[in-house]
Amino acid sequence: MDVERLIRALSLSEDLVPFRALVEPLVEHDRGRGSDLVKTLRTYFAAGANASEAADRLFLHRNSMTYRLERIGKLTGLDFREPGVALALQLGLLSLERGERDEDEHP
Repeated sequence: MDVERLIRALSLSEDLVPFRALVEPLVEHDRGRGSDLVKTLRTYFAAGANASEAADRLFLHRNSMTYRLERIGKLTGLDFREPGVALALQLGLLSLERGERDEDEHP
């Protein structure tokens, strides 16, 4: 099974749009404050939900990573450590990536 192909197809689906609302508070926070919470959450999931690994990938101190993750939880009102919530946030990030690609293609 070609998982990458399935994910690409899913990223084009309008069904993901409601999930984007879950990550919008992070987008707004990043836009207003010049922070990197969306990137932090993407990196956290890319590191297999391992905060230490994500901190290393972002060249952050472990405490800074912990602070950012706490901030993400407060802004979204969600516990992203719960599997269902983590999946929903990842779908939101996938939808966000689609929107970013669309903006790049149609400025």
